[in-house]
Amino acid sequence: MSSKRTSVIAGVGLAILLVVLFAWPSFNNPDKQTIATWNSQGIACLTNGHSNTSLHFHPRLQIFVDGVEEIIPANIGIVKRCMSETHTHDASGTIHIESFDGSKQFYLKDFYMVYNQTIEREGYILKMMVDNKESQELGSLLLKDKQKIVLEYTKK
Repeated sequence: MSSKRTSVIAGVGLAILLVVLFAWPSFNNPDKQTIATWNSQGIACLTNGHSNTSLHFHPRLQIFVDGVEEIIPANIGIVKRCMSETHTHDASGTIHIESFDGSKQFYLKDFYMVYNQTIEREGYILKMMVDNKESQELGSLLLKDKQKIVLEYTKK
């Protein structure tokens, strides 16, 4: 093989290697996969933050497991360059519901999908209280402003 041809092949190989190295994070980006999952479930990204949203309200969620409060983490639904329409900023249990679509409705299952958790837990009985009244709605609970949601899990 001529040295000119070898140099061309080496140059092309190096160029391909560089493209793969720089593109790999985009292909293997868990944030991108997370965003795609949210979008496929009807939850949009607020790519420019949450200013100027036409819908903005805050239900509060508390979770108790065998009488002990479980902390809901901060920054659920917040990844690089995307804040989901349902997210948390701190560990207070306040769920932020924000959307540019003022007529959109959000359900508890939407938050749990973004949280990447399930409402039901194997081996536990679940009692749900909404504004101090027992409810059987679970995931189908329509989220509202200032709503107080308490999930109590007790071992079977």
